[in-house]
Amino acid sequence: MTDDTPEISTPNYSIGYEDLAKVYIRRSADKEAAYFLGHLRPGMRVLGIGCGLGSISVGLAVAPDEFQGIDMEQSQIDVATSVAQEAGLSNVLFQVADALDLPFPDDYFDAVHCNATFVHIPDTSAALAEMYRVLKPGGILGAREPVFHSCFIEPDIGNLSRLYGICSAVIVSNGGHPKIGKIGGFRVRRCRAHRNGRTLFATFGSRSLNRFLDISRGNLRHHEF
Repeated sequence: MTDDTPEISTPNYSIGYEDLAKVYIRRSADKEAAYFLGHLRPGMRVLGIGCGLGSISVGLAVAPDEFQGIDMEQSQIDVATSVAQEAGLSNVLFQVADALDLPFPDDYFDAVHCNATFVHIPDTSAALAEMYRVLKPGGILGAREPVFHSCFIEPDIGNLSRLYGICSAVIVSNGGHPKIGKIGGFRVRRCRAHRNGRTLFATFGSRSLNRFLDISRGNLRHHEF
C-alpha cells in the first residue's frame, strides 16, 4: 500500500493544531474576511490557502460556483470537509497540498484568499509566485496577516502579553515572519486595524503583483522589516 500524501515544503506549523482548535473553529468569514466577501460573485472560482478547519472557508464559499481549500495537515482537511458538509455546501473541495506547489493549472482561479498564512511560510516569494500563477489576469488576492509585536492583551493579567513574544520567537525559529503584516510598497485596497492583527486586502494587476514579488524577494526572504 502506497502513501499518496504529498510531501510538504513547509512542515512546521508553529502555533500547533489541537490546543487552539476551539479558538480557530469559531473563526468566520464575516469576522476574519469581511473585506473580501464583497468581491466574491456567482460564477467565480476561489482558492483558500491554509484553510485550516474550514470555518472561514465555508463563509467564502457561499457566493462562488467553486471553492477549493488546501492545507498541509490532513487532520485539518478532515474537519474542514465535515464543516462544509454540515453547512450543506456542494461546491467545496478540501485537500492536502503544498502552497509552494499548487496542484492547479495556470490562470484557474478568480480569487485567492489566505488568513495568517504567509507568516508561517519561509519562502514567501515562492508562495506568492504560485498564487500569481493560478490566478487569472486581473484576479483578486486577499491576505490577512498579523504583526505580532503590535499585539497585546488588556488587562494584561500575569503578563499574558509576553505570549506574543514567545510565539514570535518560535515562528522565527521555524523560518517564519512574525512581522509580515507590516510590509508595504504596493497598492493596498484597504488596510484597517483589527483586534488581533491587521487586515490587508489588495487587488493586483500583473504589474503591481510583480512589484510585490520583487519586494518579497528583497525583504521577506531576508527578514528585513
